[in-house]
Amino acid sequence: MTIVAIVTAIVLFLGLVFGLGLPWVAASRFEPAEKLALGAAAGVLQLYLFAGVVYVTGISSQAFVALPFLAAVAVALRFGAVRALWRSGDVRGILGQQLLFTAWCVGWLALVHSYSGGEWSADWQEHYERTLFFLEHRPLATTFLDLYSLPARPPLANLADGALVALTAKDFAHFQLCNALFSTLCWLPAVVLVRHFARQAAPVSNAVLLLAMMLNALVIQNVTFAWTKLLATSFILLAVGFHVRGLAEDAPARRIIAAGAAAAALVTHYSALPYVLLLGASHLAFAWSQRRRWPVGRELLAGGALAVGLAATWYGWSVVHYGVAGTFLASTTGAPSLAPGAWIACRLWNLFITFVPHPLRPMDYAFIAQKSSLGFAHDYSFTIYQTTLPGAFGVAGLVLWLWVLRHVRAPAAPVAERWFWRGFIPGAILLSVATAYWRDRWGVVHIGLSAVVLIGLAWLAARWDETPSRIRRLWAAALGLDAACGLALHFYLQHTLRVSVQDLPALLHGQPVEFSAVSSKNLLLKQILGYRFIGDDGPPAALILPLLAVLLILAIRQLAAVAAPRSAFSSAHARS
Repeated sequence: MTIVAIVTAIVLFLGLVFGLGLPWVAASRFEPAEKLALGAAAGVLQLYLFAGVVYVTGISSQAFVALPFLAAVAVALRFGAVRALWRSGDVRGILGQQLLFTAWCVGWLALVHSYSGGEWSADWQEHYERTLFFLEHRPLATTFLDLYSLPARPPLANLADGALVALTAKDFAHFQLCNALFSTLCWLPAVVLVRHFARQAAPVSNAVLLLAMMLNALVIQNVTFAWTKLLATSFILLAVGFHVRGLAEDAPARRIIAAGAAAAALVTHYSALPYVLLLGASHLAFAWSQRRRWPVGRELLAGGALAVGLAATWYGWSVVHYGVAGTFLASTTGAPSLAPGAWIACRLWNLFITFVPHPLRPMDYAFIAQKSSLGFAHDYSFTIYQTTLPGAFGVAGLVLWLWVLRHVRAPAAPVAERWFWRGFIPGAILLSVATAYWRDRWGVVHIGLSAVVLIGLAWLAARWDETPSRIRRLWAAALGLDAACGLALHFYLQHTLRVSVQDLPALLHGQPVEFSAVSSKNLLLKQILGYRFIGDDGPPAALILPLLAVLLILAIRQLAAVAAPRSAFSSAHARS
């Protein structure tokens, strides 16, 4: 892809998502950050529904040409409200940070020639095939990776990807870019959460969170791998953000929106189910505590109708065409039947390794055996960052956690919100780990705990202003270490990885080759399929790396600009 094609796709993405979504919420009474996050979610949902209608009706893909016109009409009809929203400096600041975060992620993506890391294998091919399934109206009996039926994964992200791909090009590089762009939307609901945790519109918290997410390996590696988990995480964060604000301020509208966002997450990825169950339980518990107030019944009906209606767009259609068993059991194909004791032992083991990274316990490294010492170091660090909770926060996150948990008290919160957090975070960890039916090697954070990690990063960012300067300097140094081990090493390998078809016999016989078996098979699969990545035909690394450096400097200067006045004020206040 050329630079022009990349910029065109980004502009189209931003225009459609915000052009379709923001007019619906621009005049609402929500805060600016909430409007932006909700507007983006509404835009994604409209792309999903439009693409679904195109598929179900069987009309030509040329119908997607109507989307830019629909976005323009929506903005024109609500132009006054949209213009008033744009005039807010807060809105422009958040959107600027979104654009910076998006450009940062696209820059790293443009370096990728092949996917590499741990056991991340052919999901990227599967999701591309699923997108083409809807665009090309392929038969219902189609299987993916010769293993999964269509209901094995929900389709919201694939249909939304398809809407953008249909307006650009259907090759893998465009799909790769469109998929990453949707994943970058996790920034907006994360801002909603950091604002709530900070109890104010604190620019320093936004800037800290932006830098923390830009240099967090779990976030950037997930954005640049072509799958749907981070978009599901975006909907989960939106649901959590609106739900806790709804509890704290007794705002029924926010709780109803949270129910819809949770349903959207479940239509994006099945790993959202634990969060949906916990949010639903919290909503019911709050309604029970307020049962003497008659509007509660209407609230439950409204939230339930919104959630069920949105979920039915997929599950209803799937049941009609694949049956109940084909819809709700497809995602667990291959799950072993375990005795109760073995089932519990498997979950306890996965919980243990999710909290204890592999360097701290006995481990057989045969699965990542390879001749390249650099490749081994990459897989070694990748599996810490992606699969364990301590690693997912990065060294920088751990530095802040160690300080904050010991020295900082969380601000006072309403009783309902306090009880929510006491049950939600432990429940999300336990239920998400329990969804992994296999005995894992590394840990299972990447399966469904990305939302917990981003909630934790938002909470840490809200507490950053309370930390002393020496902890901030240590945090900055730790960010540099995370950037080196989690980003630079990862993308260097993905940019320079080479393998030959002559290595195929050794791979089939389990013999070590230059790079790990999974990394080598990913590249061989790409070559066999004839796919071209953005990194194959896009801008050269000599142009991308300086651009990434400029973006990082902008993020650092933004933090320095908003932190310096507050530090000066704090020092003056201490002297007085």
